Amino acid sequence: MSHRIALSHASGIVAEAILEKLPESGISPDSLVLLDDESNAGKRIAYAGKHRGLVDQLQYDLSDCSLLLMTQADAELEAAALQQGCLLISHAIAAEHPLVFIAANSDEPTLAYSASRLRLPCAELACLLPTLIELDRLASIAALHITLLRSAEFHGKAGIDELASQTVNLLNARAVEAQVFPQQIAFNLIPQASNASSAADIRQYLGNSSCSLALQSVNVPLFHGFAAAVQIEFADEADLQACQRRLSRLENVTLKNSGSSPITDCNQSFSCVLSQLEQTSDQPLSLQFWMIADPMRYGLANNYVNVLDFLLKSFL
Repeated sequence: MSHRIALSHASGIVAEAILEKLPESGISPDSLVLLDDESNAGKRIAYAGKHRGLVDQLQYDLSDCSLLLMTQADAELEAAALQQGCLLISHAIAAEHPLVFIAANSDEPTLAYSASRLRLPCAELACLLPTLIELDRLASIAALHITLLRSAEFHGKAGIDELASQTVNLLNARAVEAQVFPQQIAFNLIPQASNASSAADIRQYLGNSSCSLALQSVNVPLFHGFAAAVQIEFADEADLQACQRRLSRLENVTLKNSGSSPITDCNQSFSCVLSQLEQTSDQPLSLQFWMIADPMRYGLANNYVNVLDFLLKSFL
């Protein structure tokens, strides 16, 4: 492949998931530049059967690359990419930039050739969109009520480490400190302010600016995983069997009748599971279900790689 691709914060958990998926795109090790903080420069990471050294991301000349996948918010790196003419793709940039989401076998987006930054949905939204879009095509969604349950990995390795250390300290009757989370996360539940752009992004992809949305987020004491309790009000009737048939056609989506959990069903998986699909006979406009997924793999990595594939095929 002639195009060089840069991946930032390559030792982080989002980059780890992308590196697992990226070989499917045919990106050779020699075409991939792994960037990271200065403190990690020189360390080596496995990719596609080879080991690549990490490069200081603030010293690297990005004009050598066609694309930068920026996996964490980094204003200095973002500015460098723009100055050096490298197309920036990230889920961690401001909401004013064009939003791009491409599910498996979905319609290709319309993009401007002049775009310098492409914004991807956050992990939670990237998990939800394939299911919501498919159900909206069946019977227009009028209202959504979603509770998002976020594990420690949403706060990166620092969040995972804080949960681990607090758990050990509490089990040994020692005091705990909270630095990543606003208070103790171990054996606790902490409300999280929802992403301000998520409601607008959902309305955009459903093509319905009047859709009523209620989003709640909770940090839960799990190391990995994501779950969502979803309640839908349709504008038109959609019986349970029709919903199940539509959802069963989605790639990387499994329907289960029995209970499911992030650890038992979606640990390090690029697929998601929908269970507890329910609709009462006296509420033909309503549907509720439980979604679980690996947010870094099913949510972020799938979309990063799908967008990259589209750009390499259509623009570069």
